[in-house]
Amino acid sequence: MEKLHDLLIRYNTSIPQESRTSWSKQFLAARFPEYWYRVYSLLMGIDRDSRVVEIGCGQADITSILCYLNFKNISAYERDGKLAHLAEEKLRSLFGKEGIVILSEFNNQTTTDADVLILVNCVYADGIHTKNEYLDRIISWYEAANKPRYLLLEFIDDSYIEEDEGFPKCVRLNAQDVRRIFPNSQIEVFPTYKYPINKKSKNLYFITTLS
Repeated sequence: MEKLHDLLIRYNTSIPQESRTSWSKQFLAARFPEYWYRVYSLLMGIDRDSRVVEIGCGQADITSILCYLNFKNISAYERDGKLAHLAEEKLRSLFGKEGIVILSEFNNQTTTDADVLILVNCVYADGIHTKNEYLDRIISWYEAANKPRYLLLEFIDDSYIEEDEGFPKCVRLNAQDVRRIFPNSQIEVFPTYKYPINKKSKNLYFITTLS
């Protein structure tokens, strides 16, 4: 983990200031966001031959974990062309990997077989007006990935009650919401952000589907 941590700091330091997003600066700090460490630890226990789909890979800081751990079948979807380009450059430079980043929306028109589905530090709340609509969107991604066994999903927690136009209350979930859409599953919950120490509160859910 320490080696990858150092690799990412060195690489992210080399990105021009104008190319850095508001969250990419987190990966310049001495300690990365908690979700990064937690995702790394959880992926350590998963078979490297697993087919992985990541939704909203951004600049590929989570995708880098997959490459570093030698996962062999990775599809990382990113709908923003600028971010997708930065992600491609990072994976090529650090790991010599190409063809992982897919410049596309991942939706219910996408059909791919996955063993692991990752949605971390990504909300994609556009067009959503109710919590049920957001839960339906998550299920549609799960079904489009052919109901993978493992899911790593990070959600804004509904304990965060501040007004926030970028993250409406309808996309703020709790453990009961997650259990409702994945009833036959083993679910572990890990806090990753806590308001007001952080800008909002989030939890990472590690879900193992049992049927």
